[in-house]
Amino acid sequence: MPQDGKKPRVFVVDDETIIATTLELILRRHGCKTYSFDRPLEALHFAHETPPDLLLSDVVMPVVSGIELAIKIREFCPTCKVLLFSGQSSTADLLARARANGHNFEVLTKPVHPTDLLRKLHAQIGI
Repeated sequence: MPQDGKKPRVFVVDDETIIATTLELILRRHGCKTYSFDRPLEALHFAHETPPDLLLSDVVMPVVSGIELAIKIREFCPTCKVLLFSGQSSTADLLARARANGHNFEVLTKPVHPTDLLRKLHAQIGI
């Protein structure tokens, strides 16, 4: 939880709207102030106005990958936690490049079971 005791602010980003909105509903039921986006650049723009406590994002998306989104958000919000998820094998190469540049992100495999997701979020932000 954020230090001020408020609900943690979580951004859920997936180019598949149904996945983003479903995860948003699950997290809201578990005490998060959650926003879902199906366009990563929209999430990035909103993050400038309302910085998230945690970014939960798909890795492989058009225009901007979840890894690129996480790096950009952390440039102006360095305390933002990041949890990525992916169902594609190309993720390993993207993660290796990010690690080579000093960015280490945890990745869950799609489909993400809600129990596993909540366990990871509890470890990250204490929900």
